[in-house]
Amino acid sequence: MKSILYAMMLSLLSFAAFAEHHGKKKPSFDDLDTNGDGVLSRDEVKGPLADHFDTIDVDGDGVITKAEMPEKPPRKKAD
Repeated sequence: MKSILYAMMLSLLSFAAFAEHHGKKKPSFDDLDTNGDGVLSRDEVKGPLADHFDTIDVDGDGVITKAEMPEKPPRKKAD
């Protein structure tokens, strides 16, 4: 009986971890724009967006606009 209970608990924990990882909503441009100025500065972005900032900032003005945002997020750089 204990082994069945442990198996059920393990299954539930695995499902919860999967759902937490795969169910996260990607932040919108407005979520990332923490100061509300309509553009993303280097200080406001993290992760792959920060890693590829210069590539995404097509006009080179030091900020990312909604028009410059890629449809798909950039992949993380390989270490």
